[in-house]
Amino acid sequence: MNKWAAIIIIGVLVVAGIIYGIYESTDYDFEDAEKSYRIVNKWELPFELEEISGIHWIGDNQIACIQDEDGIIFIFDLKTSKIVDQFEFGESGDYEALTFLNGEYWVIESNGKLINVKDWNNDSGDTELIQLEFEYRNNIEGLAASPEGNLWLAVKDRNLDNRGDFKGIYAFEPETRDLEREPVLKIQYDDPAFDVLRINNPRKLIRPSGLTFHPVTNEIYVLDAEFQKFIVTDRSGKIKRLHLLDPEEFSQPEGICFSPSGRMFISNEGLGGKPNIIEVEELE
Repeated sequence: MNKWAAIIIIGVLVVAGIIYGIYESTDYDFEDAEKSYRIVNKWELPFELEEISGIHWIGDNQIACIQDEDGIIFIFDLKTSKIVDQFEFGESGDYEALTFLNGEYWVIESNGKLINVKDWNNDSGDTELIQLEFEYRNNIEGLAASPEGNLWLAVKDRNLDNRGDFKGIYAFEPETRDLEREPVLKIQYDDPAFDVLRINNPRKLIRPSGLTFHPVTNEIYVLDAEFQKFIVTDRSGKIKRLHLLDPEEFSQPEGICFSPSGRMFISNEGLGGKPNIIEVEELE
């Protein structure tokens, strides 16, 4: 081995060691965590939902789904494990979440385009596009109808005012078409619940990929696909529970919803496998 080959090999090993050290100091090991949930059921999804990005329970064991490329709402039946209906509402885009309010679907794109899907049951294509004061750098991935009748939106990356000590969730009033610039809920980065995560960059502590309300307790559930987990907060934003998800079971958790009785469902994109919907139960 000549001199230059040895220098190159040593350099590669040093860089690899630095990268490994950074990874070890800024990540958590799920194996060190106590599992705080159990899987109740699992449904593999067809190829049309390979990039499933949002889900919403609609009743009769059926879940409305969107995927992030096509403007289509798919109805997936849990009993038959098949798509039983679909409604086209738009062209190709970057659709990240959907919810249902006052008899109408609402879909959000990552750049802040909010689509109100009306007369969806007749497939009439009657929609309204509302450009909110967000852009790609905010990266909206969470959308949920609140018990009060407005829409809550979670930014994955930057807050509207770019403040960096919390992750903001914002409220949109459908009646007035107004977005409140002050967050309706703030998840503080210094919350002790995050101590389980060894991350130097606080903005990565929580990067919401999904958002929903518990139908009985009204607690807020925030899903995270990067460091697979979901947190449960009260209305002040204080974290009540943090559940780390096994990456082998939840490869890319992007959607979360509840049935009226409190059954929780989490959807995963087909990252290295088949997309799925998993029914999850929190453990005491």
